[in-house]
Amino acid sequence: MKRSEIAFDIVTAQPRAWSILSRSFLAGRVASCYLFTGPYGSGHWALASAFASLLNCRQRVDGGDPDGNRTVRPCGQCPPCRTIAAINFEGLYPVVPIQTYKNDIEKFEFLNACLDRLREEPLAMIEEEKAATIRIEQSRDVKLTLSRRGSEEIVRVAIFDRAQKMRDDSADSLLKLIEEPPPRTVIILTAERAESLLPTIQSRAQEVRLARSPEAMIAQYLETAYGAPSKQAVLLARLAEGLPGRAIRLMGPEDEEEAPIRSVAWLVFKLLFQRPSGEAMQVAMEQLASRGRSDIEQSLLLWQSLIRDCADFAIRSQPDQLTNVDFADELMKLSRPFEASGLAESLLIAIKNTLADLYLNVHIHTALAALVLKMRAAIRQAESTAVVS
Repeated sequence: MKRSEIAFDIVTAQPRAWSILSRSFLAGRVASCYLFTGPYGSGHWALASAFASLLNCRQRVDGGDPDGNRTVRPCGQCPPCRTIAAINFEGLYPVVPIQTYKNDIEKFEFLNACLDRLREEPLAMIEEEKAATIRIEQSRDVKLTLSRRGSEEIVRVAIFDRAQKMRDDSADSLLKLIEEPPPRTVIILTAERAESLLPTIQSRAQEVRLARSPEAMIAQYLETAYGAPSKQAVLLARLAEGLPGRAIRLMGPEDEEEAPIRSVAWLVFKLLFQRPSGEAMQVAMEQLASRGRSDIEQSLLLWQSLIRDCADFAIRSQPDQLTNVDFADELMKLSRPFEASGLAESLLIAIKNTLADLYLNVHIHTALAALVLKMRAAIRQAESTAVVS
């Protein structure tokens, strides 16, 4: 679904992170390398783009942070702000993970598709059909370009998006760039967790952690930018758990022919409680494994949310407090096994490990099949315990 010209106000959504960046700028102590961390979907690229704009803006606007400290933000209207938003600024060097390609034509097609999506929606969670990595030639190209003398009128910014997907040789090349940064140059790395990068890179980057955004802010954005009905916007904002990128992904495309991935993931989740392992496995393979990696990741994130709901209801019996309120009636029926100690934790750990495997490009079918078997076995054990008690 395409958004209007209205942009998400990442500065307001990330007051603490922006305060750190803005105050370092005002003090003349901008670091040569930053590491933006936090859950994917919280707005890494949008924040990096906003900071690049601040560094080059011609009409900065004064503001303040929640503690009353002075901050500044980019105007969003001057030529540098506009060209940075369009990823067309002469001093902006985006580096994004790219799928395996056969030739340069295919390489640039993958690259342009990713950048076009970020131009269209800076909050977008990029969805590759196949595993993608940041290759050494990408790091080398940026390093070579930045080694040349730049204009004194601009601050050059290189953004390594989802830097945890760098290959080892690419990370080594990046480290050399960070160790000897060119003048008037800022390098921004984004990753969910600092630990996913080399310790030598972590130690040379100033970490700025992104927080989850207010649900009301996300819902308002879905309404104003995407025209989502108020009720749907509120529900999606709640399901996104503070991640605007996830809320946008949950909306799905306007012309989607397949059943929405959320509905499919919910169907498989229910079968884990209602059917033998073999049947649950078959449906999971038919309905989920045939989809792309990003759909499976989204399904597993939903399962985590559903598990937390079941565990919460098993303890507090308050359906109005559930995150997935549209599934409340059925979640209450599925919650009994969660009265057993440790079931929720066991399932959440299994899913977390599978997500980590997917990030490491483990075979999708194998990872999903192993997860279904683990979850079904844990649920069956908990059901037996509930019957005995």
